[in-house]
Amino acid sequence: MGPTAQNLPEGGAVGKAATVEPTGSSELTLNSIARGNFRQVVGTAWSTVGGMEVRTVGGRYAIDGRLGEGTNGQVYRARHLQLGKAFALKVISPTIALDGAARARFNEEAKLASAISHPNIVSVVDFGEDAQIGAYMVMELVEGEPLINEQAAPMSVRRACDVLGQIADALDHIHRRGIIHGDVKAENIMLTAEATGARRRRIARLLDFGLARLSSGDGEEQLNGSPHYLAPERAAGAPPSVAADIYALGVLGYVMLTAALPFDGSVVEILMAHINRDVPGLAQRRGEAVEPAVEQLILRALSKDPAKRHGSAAAFRAELNAAMDALEQGQRQPSGPIPVAHRRDPTLVAAFERSRVAQALLSLDGDIVFANKSFARLVGIESRVEGLNVGQTTLANMVPGFARALRAAHDSGQPCERRARVFRGSDAPALELTLWFAPLGVPGLEVHLLVRVEDADPRRRDE
Repeated sequence: MGPTAQNLPEGGAVGKAATVEPTGSSELTLNSIARGNFRQVVGTAWSTVGGMEVRTVGGRYAIDGRLGEGTNGQVYRARHLQLGKAFALKVISPTIALDGAARARFNEEAKLASAISHPNIVSVVDFGEDAQIGAYMVMELVEGEPLINEQAAPMSVRRACDVLGQIADALDHIHRRGIIHGDVKAENIMLTAEATGARRRRIARLLDFGLARLSSGDGEEQLNGSPHYLAPERAAGAPPSVAADIYALGVLGYVMLTAALPFDGSVVEILMAHINRDVPGLAQRRGEAVEPAVEQLILRALSKDPAKRHGSAAAFRAELNAAMDALEQGQRQPSGPIPVAHRRDPTLVAAFERSRVAQALLSLDGDIVFANKSFARLVGIESRVEGLNVGQTTLANMVPGFARALRAAHDSGQPCERRARVFRGSDAPALELTLWFAPLGVPGLEVHLLVRVEDADPRRRDE
């Protein structure tokens, strides 16, 4: 079934770097299970693959060195001979290479994966069979940092939720195309930086689709994957599924929020714990309370019964969005008037004030820095609204995702839109609100909010 995890640190902590071992050793390193049966390897000659002298793979990739090794194969840094571009090239393990059915399934799934494009997924760009080394696949080489670094402490709730949302989006994308990842874990996620104007945002990238799942050849799926992330039904022998990926997503959230794995021990002990034991509370492992909406999200994903988990990655994402909105609202505190340290163009201020469209400039925390009279009338405040937090008005409560949209516009540097419908009773048509959030390059990093209000078209169905 695999090696034990008896060498894990106390409490199942994660984040310790894998030990670098001399080339040629077949022994897995300390913390190998927690690190996903993966070890960093150095010192391998650029032309050596699986003990053979290999100069090129598939006639077009030169091997520059080995990046790592897992239970399903070895990963090398490769260079396309014509393009000169670097890629990650995975050579499938001999166990799979000798199994014709497994090799055929690998080729079929690799072909499907190569057609997938998503910002949170590392793309498969090529695959094939080499006469000397057998089946291989080529993926884009991700230059970034691991999700969990050495001696990692629990992440902030906001950052953990951001990563979970991105990975949920990636899983939803592949699930809709009939692909089960089967190996979601912290070690299969890299963080890269993406620049948007003057801002930089961390992007979580999901690696290794688990395309080379082992098959015994008798029609039964062997137990594979990282034991610490394995759903109870998978530990009992059930095949990979959407529900199992959701469970692994819950474990991922648990790990990020507590810097510890839910269960520890030998592989058998871990698998039995997934089936029989309750997950230790997040507050117990984290050392402080976690927002109830976030904890409920994680524990639901970690339900023993697959039917009690989120029905899809999209459903997980929807509950996560609601939890993030609750988190944003809870962290806002009423504030006094905000002094404006810079002058605004009097002409623009006059146009802003005379506009019949409700407009305001909001800080990242939702404080109203500047607003026109139309905005004040919209939120039902006759006096000045500057200095108030938009969370203290009815507007934020009427528009689902308001806080998330405000932050998204700020973080991405791109405008976004939200819509809401407000019902006024049976004797009046509903109002339809359209909100535009546009970031501004002015001191204070303000976001420009415009709100259009119109009677809802009764012929238009609710989205």
